[in-house]
Amino acid sequence: MMGYFSNTFSGSYLRVLLYILISIYVIWVGVVVEPDTSSYVGLSLITPPGYGTFLFVFRKIFGEDIYYPIVVSVQLVIGFVSCIYLIKTIKTFFELDKHWLFFLDVILLAPIVIPEFLTVNRIVTQGLAYPGFLVITAFLIRFLFGNNKKDVFFLLISIFIILLIRAQFFFMIPVLLIIFLYKWYQTKNFKRYVSVIILLLCLPVFVSLSQKVFNYIVQGKYINISSTGLQIMIMPFFVADEADYKLYEDAKTQEYYKKMYAIAYDRKLLDDFYVPLNDNVFHYFDYNFVNISYGVFSIEGRKFLMPSDPDSHDALIANDKMLVSMWLPLVIDNFWKCADLFYKNVAHAFGGFYMIWLSLLVLIGSLYLYYRYKEKLALFAFVCMSLTFSNILLICVVQHSISRYLIYHQWMLPVLFILVLDKFIKSKQLDKV
Repeated sequence: MMGYFSNTFSGSYLRVLLYILISIYVIWVGVVVEPDTSSYVGLSLITPPGYGTFLFVFRKIFGEDIYYPIVVSVQLVIGFVSCIYLIKTIKTFFELDKHWLFFLDVILLAPIVIPEFLTVNRIVTQGLAYPGFLVITAFLIRFLFGNNKKDVFFLLISIFIILLIRAQFFFMIPVLLIIFLYKWYQTKNFKRYVSVIILLLCLPVFVSLSQKVFNYIVQGKYINISSTGLQIMIMPFFVADEADYKLYEDAKTQEYYKKMYAIAYDRKLLDDFYVPLNDNVFHYFDYNFVNISYGVFSIEGRKFLMPSDPDSHDALIANDKMLVSMWLPLVIDNFWKCADLFYKNVAHAFGGFYMIWLSLLVLIGSLYLYYRYKEKLALFAFVCMSLTFSNILLICVVQHSISRYLIYHQWMLPVLFILVLDKFIKSKQLDKV
């Protein structure tokens, strides 16, 4: 009995100590302002409204001089609360032994202290998006394995909110659609799940309308652009040829393409200048991604379209529309080059060829185990890996696979490993009895 209380106390002590040490580290690092921060502070047209509004509220309440440190403090509290809530949910529904809780803390809180992430210290969307996704995961677990009908409402509301913070989370919608369709099939409750599915499919419309209304109130522009053109054009443009301007019939579009291509070529930003070493063309693409998106398309594109006022909202909107209109013909004409670069982008996101296959094995294996044995851990593993694949595939279509886009799913495999290990140890203990 004394051993039990001693272990419980030591486990709780370690967890509290971990939270204290992380808090000290966050205070020591202080506020980290990123290049993107000004876009959120300025409530830019190209950013979702959620995080900018969050900053705006604190700036109005506490003033320009001190609100950044307060934002960091609030993000730290939100990060801690979301981690504790998810761990409590996992412990409840998977009957996890309390001795594993400290390890879950370490895994889930790691992005706060890893230098390349610093999700709490940086004044960017990750400060809310990462803990928000942890809370959504907890709601998803409760929806899958609980009996409270309100869980699906909380789940949909939280997804709507996080989409207003970061558009990347559209990757959740196809996975949730599959889950809701399965639940409909499993329960035969047409009345309940048809309304849920309709609400889910309408979320992109609600988010777009919300952003348009927000932009109209703040900037006087009823539009939702979110840098779509800047993002989707980089990959096909990187592998395109000089003569691809002929794909477009409009003379202005042709001149725009020729101008952007000439600038990128002069700056040696395209795959023509990649020299094979002990890597692949993805690394050259990754290195030059921002140079093309911001240095060429954003700055030079706006100057080309509206030389008299390239920093205006109208220039921003015109540039985005131009890039979106150019994307599909360029992808089709350079399809196999794009496909090859897309695969290399995906491989980098997973951590290499073998990690892709390991993730596929977990995805397919968990689906089989759930189908065969109706094991809830297998269902959770399948959902986690589906979210992982969906996030990576979406990112790799529109972006280069840098780590800050991947933190939302990277904790899933280690957590699943702990859950499987806990289940294995308990089964061995039962066998001995």
